Amino acid sequence: MGHLIACAYDMVYIDLTRYGFSETFFPLRTAPSPYPIDRIICVGWLAESRHFVQVYLKPGCPIRPTSPEWNLHHTALADTWSNVFVDRMHEFKRLKNIDKISIAKKSKLEPPIDLAGDSSFDVFI
Repeated sequence: MGHLIACAYDMVYIDLTRYGFSETFFPLRTAPSPYPIDRIICVGWLAESRHFVQVYLKPGCPIRPTSPEWNLHHTALADTWSNVFVDRMHEFKRLKNIDKISIAKKSKLEPPIDLAGDSSFDVFI
C-alpha cells in the first residue's frame, strides 16, 4: 500500500506501526522535486482503535529505512530520492542500535524469573 500512496501523490510516504513493520516509501518512477523534504506524508496505525492518523514529523527527525522493494523496482529516474534522506535513515539505524545495546545491558542486570516457588502454576502440574 505504501508504494501506491507514494506514487499516486508523488511524495515520500512513511508508514508507522508499533511493532517494527514501519517503512519509508519513495515514488518508483519519478524524480524528486526540488524540495523533496517538503513532500513527506507520515501515517500511523492505532491498533487499539483501528484507525490511521496523520503524524507530523519534526524537520530533520530520523526516519525508517526505505522499503526493500523500492531498491529492487525503482527506475533510474527515481534513483536520487533516497539520497536526500540517507542521513536521516542512518541516524535511525544508529539510534536503534543504541536502544538494542541498552536493552541487552538491562536484561543482564535483571535476575532470571524463578517459577519454582510460585504456587499459581500448580494447576498445570
